[in-house]
Amino acid sequence: PMPHAPSSANTYLNLLSTVGREGITANTNTSNGVIHIISTMKFGAQKMVAVVIILSLNVISTIISVTEDGDGSSSSLLRNRNVEAPHQEVSLARRRRDEKMKYHSFLREKNMRRRAETLKLLDETEDIWFRRSPEQHAQLIEMHETRKVYANNTQQFKDIERLSICGRETKAGTPKDLTLFHHFQNQDNSCPGTSSNNLLLISGRGAYGRTGNNIIEFLHALQFARDNDATLGIILSSKTWVFMVILEMWMSKQDDDWEEHFEEAFCVKIFHSENEVKGYNVIRVPTKELYLYRSSSPFEHYIGHQAQHLQTLFRHYNNGEGRMISGIPVRDMCSGLNAVFGKYYKDTIYSVIHQRALEGGGAHALYRMSKKTGCSPTGALNMEPDYIKSILAPLGMLHYPIVLIRDGEDPSVLERLQADPDISKMLRVIGNKSSWTGGDITLAVMSNVFIGNPASSFSAIIAKSRLALGFGHNYLYRAKDQSGKWSTVCGDTCIYDSQIIGA
Repeated sequence: PMPHAPSSANTYLNLLSTVGREGITANTNTSNGVIHIISTMKFGAQKMVAVVIILSLNVISTIISVTEDGDGSSSSLLRNRNVEAPHQEVSLARRRRDEKMKYHSFLREKNMRRRAETLKLLDETEDIWFRRSPEQHAQLIEMHETRKVYANNTQQFKDIERLSICGRETKAGTPKDLTLFHHFQNQDNSCPGTSSNNLLLISGRGAYGRTGNNIIEFLHALQFARDNDATLGIILSSKTWVFMVILEMWMSKQDDDWEEHFEEAFCVKIFHSENEVKGYNVIRVPTKELYLYRSSSPFEHYIGHQAQHLQTLFRHYNNGEGRMISGIPVRDMCSGLNAVFGKYYKDTIYSVIHQRALEGGGAHALYRMSKKTGCSPTGALNMEPDYIKSILAPLGMLHYPIVLIRDGEDPSVLERLQADPDISKMLRVIGNKSSWTGGDITLAVMSNVFIGNPASSFSAIIAKSRLALGFGHNYLYRAKDQSGKWSTVCGDTCIYDSQIIGA
């Protein structure tokens, strides 16, 4: 260790501190003080260090003297640094902020371009395939014919008001309607039963199955009445299954004219008691038979009438106002959209996957359906990532939210989707508190792309409703071809075919 002289060292350090505070200048007193300190040092090594330091100080002071201002005042290098540092920090912060704003602007423009391209692609590929033949040539011919109908009837639909649901526009009220209706444009749309005394009467709680089944049963009751020229009568009671199912989501009771509106909307008659039906030829059909009912009308006419009834339901969707027959307040059908997307739900591009295990019976139901349509017996049940991506990737929809609606019976489906790097980052799952039948139906019906299970009556109602509202991009009947590529093997309206779905 090098010996030191405490008094000389302290004086030296104090001197350097003074120099640092006042700015290093060519000061004679300072130089003389340093030289005096050097002369008092006893050890050569210390003297050598001191000499190097004083020489360095002199060099620095010379440089600073050269940078004097025009008026002869000198500027301290250290002081200049202290003055300029805040300005440099402000300038750097502003530059970073500007760069960040430019980057966000670039991202917005990029997302807007991608959004426009996706919407254009979705519109160009939204042709609804009416025929059931999987033969590609027949499909292309039909697409061409449908486009011709669009072109020839554009003026007819010019002044028709577009139907919007939860602020999102449907294709109802546009030439897209003709996809389903152009085959039965001139059919008689008068109410059935006007020329007969037949009355198909519905009363009591006796619904068959869950919500999807119950809605189909109501639609089939309307079709049964039309096919048999009968009036559909419904007993007004909070216990009547039709009102329990329908009013929970549509046609809520809001005023004294509600009965009249309901009767006019569906061509039905409401009775307050069974005493009022005396004199009619009353027909009673168990709800399970209504679910399995097969219409005798031509297939195109059956689809047309069913689609009209579904449009009627959605023209009167519940928005949280009104009550059911029992007096219970109704919920908002838009709540599912709001729960997933918040205030942006009106403009969000998204897909919906409806996954149902069907209480363990899904495999058998889908296998039976695959024999009639050629669809995969497991694809729509397992919802594997490659199955989902075969649909969404070509449409550019992997860049947008993918909402999973599920029954929770098979958690492995969610686990596989969460493990996939392409799907997981866009996957949304509705929480139990936000999920309810009406909200889930609207969320799926108003999606840009719907992927469902054809063996599920809930998927069937969603797909039927989407078709009634003019929406294509409904993917239910899929299978792999010889090259291993997934494709649709049964047309959109296969979901209406009772020979395929059994209802």
